[in-house]
Amino acid sequence: MSSATGNARKARDDIVRGFRRWHIWGRLGWQEVKRRYRRTVLGPFWGAISIGAFVLVLGSIGSGLFNNSTADYLPFLAAGMVVWIMLSTMITEGCNLFIDGGHLYRQMRFDYSILAYALVWRTLIGFAHNFSVYVLCALIAAPALLLAPTLPLAAVGLALIAINGVWLALLLGIFCLRFRDVQQFVTSILQLALFATPVFWSPTVFHGDWRLIMVQLNPLYYFIEIVRAPLLGTIPAGSIYLWAVVITLAGWAMTYWVFRRFHARIAYWS
Repeated sequence: MSSATGNARKARDDIVRGFRRWHIWGRLGWQEVKRRYRRTVLGPFWGAISIGAFVLVLGSIGSGLFNNSTADYLPFLAAGMVVWIMLSTMITEGCNLFIDGGHLYRQMRFDYSILAYALVWRTLIGFAHNFSVYVLCALIAAPALLLAPTLPLAAVGLALIAINGVWLALLLGIFCLRFRDVQQFVTSILQLALFATPVFWSPTVFHGDWRLIMVQLNPLYYFIEIVRAPLLGTIPAGSIYLWAVVITLAGWAMTYWVFRRFHARIAYWS
């Protein structure tokens, strides 16, 4: 067996075997959530309270700024923010995937992908808590949205985000482990991306070249929209799902190539 074939098999087995060990990454993700909020009364709901306060204040300002009714803008902003927080958390914590997890894989035989699955799992737990912000805003502004027939499509969007979260964590984890400056670069880009992505403003605001740059060439937009649109009672356009799938396939192909090539070096770089 050639070296390249052996590396490819190790990388593939790591990803597949790691997924099957759900009892390990499920427990790791849950324990990390408990550790972060140990000795607090509200636990993860502190994050939801912070997001809720932000949404209520910005919602009252943004509805006038963007000339939208509160009934339309408040659920739009809440849905966009809770999805954005989930995406940004996966990205920022993915940068530390192998840096923070070194104490596990240096001491025992361990599938690296388990760390990525655990990260996505605990981020989804955080999303479940933050989702209460959207529910509250919908109750205040547009209660009918909570009974929208499109809500099951939001679960499809969440599944796509989770699938992408795994390859993002693995890819960023490898690059940030090898080049520690990458983490600072990613953090800076995310701060700008929050304002350059249709979270506070509607995708219909821009036209022409600006729409191409801010919306159509922005991969974050597609993953926000496949969850936000169903929550707002609309079905995402087929092109949005198509681009989300294309990004998913391209991301996994690139990550698999990188993971296969550098799988054996992760422990030495940590």
